[in-house]
Order: sequence, then structure tokens, then C-alpha cells
Amino acid sequence: MEVYMAGPEHECRQGRKCKARIKNAEGQFHGVGVERPESLCRPCEDSAFEAIRQLSHDYGQLQGARTDRRVTASAPRVSGSSERPIPIQPAVDALMEEVDDEALRWTLRITRGDELPPDPGSRVARCITILSANLGTLIDLPVQVVTAWFPYPNGGDWDGHLQLDGVDAVLRLARLHERAVTMLGVDEPKMMWLRESCHVCGLAALTMDPEGELITCRGCRNVWHQQEFARLNMAA
Repeated sequence: MEVYMAGPEHECRQGRKCKARIKNAEGQFHGVGVERPESLCRPCEDSAFEAIRQLSHDYGQLQGARTDRRVTASAPRVSGSSERPIPIQPAVDALMEEVDDEALRWTLRITRGDELPPDPGSRVARCITILSANLGTLIDLPVQVVTAWFPYPNGGDWDGHLQLDGVDAVLRLARLHERAVTMLGVDEPKMMWLRESCHVCGLAALTMDPEGELITCRGCRNVWHQQEFARLNMAA
């Protein structure tokens, strides 16, 4: 069981966005304590890992959304062409490219350049399979210099470089899942965060499914029925 002491030397990389964030005496939120600098707490790590595992499914959903007539606008016909216009959603297409690029970037660093499928859909599926099986290795990667695209104020992009470590990689991939969920309008199960701290590990990491009867601690991973939790919490 992982327990964080009061007044930690380091705090979760997510800062005030930390899943187990703590409020100080001034009412400000900050990340829960962690043992290593620039690392994630267990709840943030688990959440990001689960998001990465969903990316292959997200990509398939985005593929369907690209040509969904309910959410896309038809591209103009090419002059002289008798073919029907192909509906394209630029934002969806761009996000798919980002998922492909980011997954490929970090997979190549895990596999050290193993050959991957040329088809984007198959490539993303293979990359996410590899990354999901090596999440511990991924998050522990040292700083890497990577190429990135930056927008010009008046349009267009220019290529530059970023220094990213394994935690950056995990968070960037996880945010792609969050963007996909938002773009697709998919309603993920809404977990309600409780104000109480866990009586086992002491973290403010308790969630409850509003439609269920179970309370889960994202810190120590214990699960209780609501009535049992109330009894134990009062006795603690």
C-alpha cells in the first residue's frame, strides 16, 4: 500500500490537476506527495494508463466520424469530376493524425525501431498494443529530444524541437484520449469524487458511481459498499 506523508518533498506532476490533489491552509490545491521528483501519483498514473489503453478504440471511432454525414460537411466537387464529394471533418482528421504520430513516436522508442504496419489504422492498433504492454517502461523514459510542429500566428506551422520525458509521453497520449472523447461526444461513466479521505491510505481519492452502490479508492484500490464504507469511516 502506498502512503504519502504530510509535507512531501515532491508533489505530483499534475499539480492542481492531480487526481488526489490536496487543499492547503490557504485553500489552494496542489498535487499529492510523491517519492520521486517530476513523477505522477498512483491515481494520476492509473488514470493516464487507462486512457492510453483506450486510444486504439478511439481511433476506430474517429475513423467512423470522419465520413459521418451527421457530423461532417461535404467537401466541394473537383471541377469536371462526376464522383460524389467525400465528406471530411478536418478536426477529426487532424486528431487522427496526432494519435498516429504520437503513438508511433513513443512506440519506436520502446521497440528501438521495429517494423510497423504501413496502414495507419493497423499501425495505431499495433502501437497501442505495444505501449499498453510497456507502460512502466514508457513512463520511466529519460528526456528525449523530439520534433514538434508549432503554429504561426497567421496560419501554417513550423518545425521545432521539444525535450520530453516518459511522464510527458504518458500525459500527451492520455490527453489525446480526452480530446477524442470530447470530439466524439461520448459520455464516459461519470464518477463522483467524495470529499472524505480514505480511512486506509489517507488520500482524498475516493470516487462513487452515482448509479451504483460502490465506493472506490483510486489510491489504495480498495472497494466498499456504501453502507460498509460509512461504518468503517466512522470507526476510523
